[in-house]
Amino acid sequence: MTYSTNPVPIVVNWHLTEACNFSCRYCYAYWERAESVKDLIKNEHQVRALVAELGRFFGSEAATRRFGFYGVEPRLNIAGGEPLLFPSAVQAAVHQARQVGFRASIITNGSFLTEELCSSLAPDLDMLGVSVDSGQPDTNKLIGRVDRQGRFLELAALSNCIEVLRQRNPPLKIKLNTVVNRMNWKDSLSSVVDTIEPWKWKILRALPVIDQSTSVSDYQFQAFVDRHSAYRSISVVEDNQDMQESYIMVDPQGRFFQNSPCSAGYQYSQPILEVGAEKAFEQVNFDPERFLSRYSKEAGGAV
Repeated sequence: MTYSTNPVPIVVNWHLTEACNFSCRYCYAYWERAESVKDLIKNEHQVRALVAELGRFFGSEAATRRFGFYGVEPRLNIAGGEPLLFPSAVQAAVHQARQVGFRASIITNGSFLTEELCSSLAPDLDMLGVSVDSGQPDTNKLIGRVDRQGRFLELAALSNCIEVLRQRNPPLKIKLNTVVNRMNWKDSLSSVVDTIEPWKWKILRALPVIDQSTSVSDYQFQAFVDRHSAYRSISVVEDNQDMQESYIMVDPQGRFFQNSPCSAGYQYSQPILEVGAEKAFEQVNFDPERFLSRYSKEAGGAV
């Protein structure tokens, strides 16, 4: 196998919780769980230990040689669920990531961002991604992007928080994530993109993992993409097949997992803290060529 020597980073996505204040119908953040094992966020020591072990393995020359990553330090991406339900755990993970040589990023639905939290997180972050699927209350309600009190993400408040992030850390990148699904494929998100002014806009197709009723046809997905062609310069379009075996993912209990086209669900490794990252990573399918192709296309790895 021949790998490109263009700088392509290792990006490790740790979904540290499946808990969320929203209930998006297409969400895949549900994992088979050992009920006797607590999620690692319940123990700050384990949070730090997992980050250290991931940093040790993915920052090693062995991992670089094996998977063809060159020239860019690895990044730990904190995701969920909604990770900012647990701000102290996120801050501990981000701080530890920096200590062990990772760059750090967070993917959030934005609803728990405050100017104070943004001011605290900004210096240690390389990127913050915000998931927004619609600017319309009715559409967000159909999707499930509303909490139990009926509250939606306020774009004006989000814009203020992003301004704080940019003031505290000017190089920090802001990314927008949008999942195209049955409820929003006819929407225009131009006002959302113009408000956030993201460095990158990732447009994903809803994965039919949990609820196939949210899936869109090829025509519907392409219609959404075409409607937003004015943002082509910042857009990264990712269809279902692009996601298979092309992410490095860790679940809330500290196991690698993978969405494989040959399995009806997820593959799981043994717990990383029990067997080590190298052995655990060998237990799930991973396609280096698909990974490198996707991150090369994304001009530097916008998770």
